[in-house]
Amino acid sequence: MKYFYINNSKINYIPNNRSIIEYCENLGIDIPHYCYHPKLSIAGNCRMCLVEVKGSPKPVISCSMSLLNKMEIYTDSPLVKKSREGVLEFLLLNHPLDCPVCDQGGECDLQDQSFVFGINKKRFYNYKRVVVDKNIGPIVKTVMTRCIHCTRCVRFSSEIAGTDQLGIFGRGMDSEIGTYVNKVFSSELSGNVIDICPVGALTSKQYPFVGRIWELKNIKSIDYSDSSASNIQLYLKSNSIVKILPGYNSTHKSNVWISDKTRFSFDGMFSPERISDVFITGGNEKTTNNKNWSEIFENIIYVLYFQNHLLKHNYMFLNMIIVFNSNIDSETLTLLTLLVKKYPFIQLRKNEMNTQNVNLESRFLVQSLNKALNTVDKSDLCLLVNTNTRFENTELNIKLRQRFLKGNYKVFTLNSITDLTYPTVSLGSNTSIIKKIVEGNHFFCQELSYSSNPSIVISSEIFNRNDSNFLLDMLFHLKSYSNTVNNKWFGYNVLSTSSNESGVNSLTSFKKLSSSDISNGSTILFIDNDFTTPNINKIIELKLLNYFDFSVSGNRLFIELHNIFKGGFLSSLKNNFDSYGYINLPNKIFFEKSVIIQNKVGEYNKTIKVLNSAGKSKTNWQVIRKLKSILRKIDFNPASNLLDYEFSKTHQFLNFIGYQNFPVNSLNSNSFFYKSGAAFTIFLPLKTSKIKLVCTKNKFWIDDFYLGGKDLYSKYSIVMIECSKSFRTESTNFNFIN
Repeated sequence: MKYFYINNSKINYIPNNRSIIEYCENLGIDIPHYCYHPKLSIAGNCRMCLVEVKGSPKPVISCSMSLLNKMEIYTDSPLVKKSREGVLEFLLLNHPLDCPVCDQGGECDLQDQSFVFGINKKRFYNYKRVVVDKNIGPIVKTVMTRCIHCTRCVRFSSEIAGTDQLGIFGRGMDSEIGTYVNKVFSSELSGNVIDICPVGALTSKQYPFVGRIWELKNIKSIDYSDSSASNIQLYLKSNSIVKILPGYNSTHKSNVWISDKTRFSFDGMFSPERISDVFITGGNEKTTNNKNWSEIFENIIYVLYFQNHLLKHNYMFLNMIIVFNSNIDSETLTLLTLLVKKYPFIQLRKNEMNTQNVNLESRFLVQSLNKALNTVDKSDLCLLVNTNTRFENTELNIKLRQRFLKGNYKVFTLNSITDLTYPTVSLGSNTSIIKKIVEGNHFFCQELSYSSNPSIVISSEIFNRNDSNFLLDMLFHLKSYSNTVNNKWFGYNVLSTSSNESGVNSLTSFKKLSSSDISNGSTILFIDNDFTTPNINKIIELKLLNYFDFSVSGNRLFIELHNIFKGGFLSSLKNNFDSYGYINLPNKIFFEKSVIIQNKVGEYNKTIKVLNSAGKSKTNWQVIRKLKSILRKIDFNPASNLLDYEFSKTHQFLNFIGYQNFPVNSLNSNSFFYKSGAAFTIFLPLKTSKIKLVCTKNKFWIDDFYLGGKDLYSKYSIVMIECSKSFRTESTNFNFIN
């Protein structure tokens, strides 16, 4: 056993080439590692983490020197204190004394270090250097005179973001940090340099002179923009969110990097187009505002009653269609499922196609890449199928990049060629390549067979194809001659593209909205729908082309439960779909309610209410619960009470619905069904239909990270619009984009 000394205390250890500062952190010994960051592996340039080693004439840098046997280290000797004072004095030579007006004031590392380790006098009486500010994008504000050249932002751009757009140029007193050419810092992670800058040289353009850190209230929450549900910190002032910072993941014991969409798109929730009042638009083009909820539900119950009565005269049935997206919370969706079981005339529809078989969790969850980076280290090969991890899930893309930088890791792609910030080998984009791989007629088969723990990442957008289940079955067939699945490893991962897509798939499988649903539906309820969805756009275009006719003409009511006005959708409903009425029901935004969502790895995350509601808005769960209560006042048909179950204990009710749902949700090709006869019962296996493989190219569903996602708020964010404009200007050959 080897040992070393720290401040005359003998400590035993097993050497593994770790630096002095890492051991001191584990032992709780305070060393001011000013420019050391746990996510950045390269040591800084400011040399604040100085320690004294016995026998060395000069102090050494603890964050870059490994421990040796019988080494004696002193962290608080007079030499160390004098050296740190000199370093701080050198750093403050050109740093301006503008702490009262600096946005970093109150949370500045340089203030803390100068207060504890600095001196109270100065020996520099010359003019300070002035550096011209740079324009590096619509997010980061630069005050380069404050820069002390710690190169944190440069190392972040190179190691984490993978763009290599920031650098240091010039020598001596002429050294500056910026972009090598006159362009912006185009990265979806660019906002993180604001957090790691220790002196306020890089601050937020959206947070100038808003408030100090002691004036803000800090609340923990989760990300709403993608399926990661990353931990974030909300900073509130006067019942409004002023900024969002990354949080700490207590499960994986690590900090997180967040994307620019997570950090800045919250202003879309408070868009001027937000609607917080209830209103009704009738057939006479008149809009009635300032309605209360009791009047609204009274109108809805009257409409449903008369629709049911009039349709019976035409030998037709009442149909109420409820359309939702994958961002819906689990409580609302569960309540909707129970509502459909009680009333057969209510039908649930998703706003987009999804032919996914969700009988097994491996069909819609991320399995092998679900934990911290040490789990990803077990893999040595990754195949990305029709997924752009850089835009769809930045957290996963960072993990893949960090794994690649450690070595012995290959990434293959089966989609369009794009820059994922790390080298990849493109296998093509045609789905026929999957068939060649399964047949063993592709060079990738050899790479797959030699790999110990290969990972396959599939985007859930591939299930919009008609042959998606066939493609997935072929990929699962690779486990027969590779190590994709074994006793300790499961390499199949399906990456969700919405915040609660995993929660929706874990409940049951839902049909997509079709033209026949709108044609036959007498009342249609839209819950937080984005009407830029290709499926809904296709239905509207087909109606404009008179591709289908309505069986229920002039007897249709549209109800929209949302919080942001969708522009011309109201006029589109009234003019194109012959609706006689439109009811707007405002609901609460993400941070005004407590919801439960399931992230991409199957973990349930619950948010808490952090803001007061605006206007007369209510949660989706409250509206659906009220709708269920008013439907009891009408006896639509005798069959509506068949699934009514009165219970005295919640446990009995949960068992009841569990027994009813389990046989339906667990049906697959290996299940059996009963065919009753006169005196015997025959068990026959279920037959699966054959699907032909369509040999077409895989295309990315998202080409704009800032405005092209499936979240509800980024499209209405001014910051995201500016970022998208800057991104499209840099990535195209046109100077001006309308």
